[in-house]
Amino acid sequence: MIYQSNGFYWREFVRWFFSLPLFGQILVGIGIATIVVLVLIGVYYLLKGIAYLIYYTLKGIYYLIKGLATGIYKFFKWLYNLIAGKSKSEEKEVEEEQPMILQPEPIMVEQSSTEIPKIEIVKYCPECGVEFTKTMSYQLNKDGFVYCSFCGKKLELPTSISSEG
Repeated sequence: MIYQSNGFYWREFVRWFFSLPLFGQILVGIGIATIVVLVLIGVYYLLKGIAYLIYYTLKGIYYLIKGLATGIYKFFKWLYNLIAGKSKSEEKEVEEEQPMILQPEPIMVEQSSTEIPKIEIVKYCPECGVEFTKTMSYQLNKDGFVYCSFCGKKLELPTSISSEG
């Protein structure tokens, strides 16, 4: 006689299982364990989905009720102020009496200028040896040539040194 518990024939399964070779029993055990793990994972995600559904439904209902309550409150406040004859400016004065929280001013970081100072090279007239004046140096840099104000000789800069100002 076969023992039946909840509609499942355990003796037949046990007889079939032990009739398998050892390798087959190991594979059936691994298969059953895999199926159990997959079922547990599926049940976990199913319950998690149901919990999220309930949570976000209740959250939506909460915000809906909160919005309705706020709207009804503002309506009755407006109606009260209309009947009492108060204006919005009086309400704002009451609200302005509350202390204001001051935010600290942002600190401005000054950027240091990285200008390279222009180095003036002292130039001398090769003929008479007198130092060039500022006007002579400017003219030499501008045009590439200058006449010495002391001896009158024409001085030219080579093209590689000449710079346009």
